[in-house]
Amino acid sequence: MAITRKVECRLEAFKPIRRFIAVFTLVADVVGLKMRLHIATLGLYHNMLVEHVITKRGADKIAIIYTERNEEDLEGIKERHETKMVPVISRKVPPWDYHEVLSTILEVVSEHEDYEIEFNISCGTRVMTVAAYLAALFSDAPVFFVVDPDKEEIGDVIMVQPVSVVMLSQPKKKILQRLDELGGKSDSQKSLGSRTDLGASSISKHLNSLDAAGYISRSQSGRKTCVEITNLGRIVMNLKTFRKDNIWSR
Repeated sequence: MAITRKVECRLEAFKPIRRFIAVFTLVADVVGLKMRLHIATLGLYHNMLVEHVITKRGADKIAIIYTERNEEDLEGIKERHETKMVPVISRKVPPWDYHEVLSTILEVVSEHEDYEIEFNISCGTRVMTVAAYLAALFSDAPVFFVVDPDKEEIGDVIMVQPVSVVMLSQPKKKILQRLDELGGKSDSQKSLGSRTDLGASSISKHLNSLDAAGYISRSQSGRKTCVEITNLGRIVMNLKTFRKDNIWSR
């Protein structure tokens, strides 16, 4: 009887939390805020790194991609996070079947169209992490992982944004090409706009996107904004040209 009473008291204590989550979800729907889905791959070792990233990032929902050899770790993750009122879903995959892993992850993404997606590739087989990274590329989502996982202290959490050559529209490609022709750098954002026949507002918008993708870097020199193409920008520009010449024109 005493044990039953204790359980009832604990359940009663969770009611305010449940009400808060319900209200927050309703408000998020009304104002258009997106919930965050954290997709993580599990490996045979160091799966505490997955939870380390989740704890650092926070999540409204967690999707675990696992194999039959790490079911025990999966159950532990589920128990710990569902206690915190964070729902956890899981999908079992064959660890070395690339196409099956990729299709499973993309299926999870397609089931959560109203969520902001992010990926955690701190653990998992090479096939699983590569598939997750490609899924991030398809869904334009950030990827997180831990630096130096083999050290005694868990390293920093790093974020990378997968490169998308699709976003390299003709005006953006023109900007990169002109920068390349100028030796990789323009001493003025304004003069770069005139050299590419783009207006001030248009050049600013395209440069913001290129900067966010890591294709260019900008720095201030007095009142002027210097623009420089990065190695990544040069590679992506050449890659897009190569793909168009060898594939898209056929």
